[in-house]
Amino acid sequence: MKRYIIISEKVTGHDSGTSQTIDQDSFKRIILPVIALLFVCATPLSAQFRAVRVDALALLTGTFHAGVDFTIDKKLSLDASFYWNPLRFDTFRSKLLVGQTGVRFWRFEPNVGSFLGTYIAAGNYDIGNRHRHHKGIIAGLGASYGYCWMLDKRWSLTAEIGAGLYYVQDTHRKYFTPWDEDEIIRRSRKLMLLPSKAEIGFSCLF
Repeated sequence: MKRYIIISEKVTGHDSGTSQTIDQDSFKRIILPVIALLFVCATPLSAQFRAVRVDALALLTGTFHAGVDFTIDKKLSLDASFYWNPLRFDTFRSKLLVGQTGVRFWRFEPNVGSFLGTYIAAGNYDIGNRHRHHKGIIAGLGASYGYCWMLDKRWSLTAEIGAGLYYVQDTHRKYFTPWDEDEIIRRSRKLMLLPSKAEIGFSCLF
């Protein structure tokens, strides 16, 4: 009879070894309404108070990354975005749903020139290939640097890179274990310094 062996890897912080359910619907209920609320409640403070963008670089990986930027001061804007990847095949999957919100500090004015960003993020992932499968949740904060070029009165190009410190609760196992062998499931909780932004996006300003 096949046995499931669960190993809890205590890396950082307290870990009781008990399992916690990873509910993707819960993240959808939390992240998406927050982003929608930011769209609705933004107050126009300038002629170009809102910029909606799509990340062209993320699309190359099958990930849809879109966001909005609200002007809240002469050199300050509020950014909210989400990453969504639904890809799932028999031998490969890269499903994820992550929401981010933060503040951008612009050198000159919003949506022009260089900026520094700080943000918080949370989401879940389900990735793997023929050999390994990882599923878990991630939450943390980070910082970024970017630059925005005006292409037209209503269009701009933004490049941004960043990294952050994240709490990761991960469950990983082999992709396939024969029924006559024991399956080992490893669970871990840890803090990790991870790259969190690599964006080349096009924005439409309103």
